[in-house]
Amino acid sequence: MQNIFLKLVLAGALVLLAFTLSTPTIAQEYAVMVNAQNGFSGDDNVKRTQIKRLYLKEQKNWPGGVEAIPFGREEGSAAQQAFIQKVLGMTGTELEAHWLKLKQMSGETPPRGVGSARILARQIGKKPGAFGVVQASEAAAVEGGKVLFEFSIN
Repeated sequence: MQNIFLKLVLAGALVLLAFTLSTPTIAQEYAVMVNAQNGFSGDDNVKRTQIKRLYLKEQKNWPGGVEAIPFGREEGSAAQQAFIQKVLGMTGTELEAHWLKLKQMSGETPPRGVGSARILARQIGKKPGAFGVVQASEAAAVEGGKVLFEFSIN
């Protein structure tokens, strides 16, 4: 009886493993959006570096002098996690340590987290220095905004 049960469990595990290995991973696409008036340009690497510096408040203004207004997404959201990993090149723990250190040294706080892509889009469209991340499929809904660059995560 135990032998049959063990064989059934093993067979089920093999089927699950085969299904997992044969199922393609779908990449999720994201876009970093800026106000449509933002004239910043460069290759994707230059753009990512600029966004990282502005988001981490290592730099206060866009090249040209417009004040940067970074927006995060809701903590723990897929968009925010993808942004932290792919654009900032950090882990959540490293980012928390960064904000703690900055708060102690200069009183700076993290960018405001926005849960809704619609609210984020409205803010980006109204404020010339604003930027944030949305799912690429939501980018067209950002009235007054444009895609600075896109990235994907598996």
